[in-house]
Amino acid sequence: MKFYQLNALVAVADAGSIRGAAKRLDTSPAAVTKAVQKLESEISLQLLVRSTSGIDFTEAGKRLLEQARLLVAQMDSASHVIADCKGELTGRLSVAVTPWLAMTLLPKVIVTFRQRYPHVQLELHEGLHSIAYPRLRDGSLDLFVGRLDSQCSNADLNYAPLFTADCAVVARRGHPLADARTLDELAFTDWILSARHDGEFVAPGHVHFAHSLSITLSLLRDTDMLSIFPWPLVEVCAQREGLCALPLRDPVSPALVGAISRNGQPLRPAAEKFLACLIESIEVEMGEAHSPYRQMLQTVEWVS
Repeated sequence: MKFYQLNALVAVADAGSIRGAAKRLDTSPAAVTKAVQKLESEISLQLLVRSTSGIDFTEAGKRLLEQARLLVAQMDSASHVIADCKGELTGRLSVAVTPWLAMTLLPKVIVTFRQRYPHVQLELHEGLHSIAYPRLRDGSLDLFVGRLDSQCSNADLNYAPLFTADCAVVARRGHPLADARTLDELAFTDWILSARHDGEFVAPGHVHFAHSLSITLSLLRDTDMLSIFPWPLVEVCAQREGLCALPLRDPVSPALVGAISRNGQPLRPAAEKFLACLIESIEVEMGEAHSPYRQMLQTVEWVS
């Protein structure tokens, strides 16, 4: 197996077609087809199934694709490391950021980072578990600033805690249970959560999952579903989205946010610089008396 063959396989998967893969690789469709066919011939396995509706991967193709993605990402990372070692922060940096940071301080972070490192191309993702963790594992994501999934193994992830934020159960204003004081009162409620394991909290009703903040907000606004938000997200969304935090006496476990990366792969200097810009922006806003985010950040506590 040659690297260019595996690279072609990944490009076909990402683009969904031979023509799209050729455009991504800046080559011809014939060259992509030849690379994949040669790979299939060398390993004596069919990897792709071509039809009028498009291209599908065989079971063998899907299994090989997992390893091919990792190899391509590692080669890409290696080229970035070489440039970083030369003092040239270049290439693509892929980062996922937890939603409340993305909705508030991320623009300031991006401006600062771009001013200091203008040759780095940023690729930004919504910082939800279902989006970030698969990309961390296949090497296509360099850094995730978000919550550690309590069910994830430390064997395949590096985790550096940054800060904690209190959490609250949220609902639309005027919800029939908006004045609930105990979790027992919520026993027959529908919930919409972003992850199957939301810290130590166990929802007392029927749980559904959404892998998009916009979907979650829409359902909270227009149904009687409940969810769990870190307090900074409550501060950001409550007034403009018509939501409220339930005044529960039962404690809701705080959210621990950290810098998460793939184990066995050192954090690139560009990712370290991005993280430094993020921390700097948070500290500046915490110390600024007239910051529009000061009240929000009062619910955040650094982990020493």
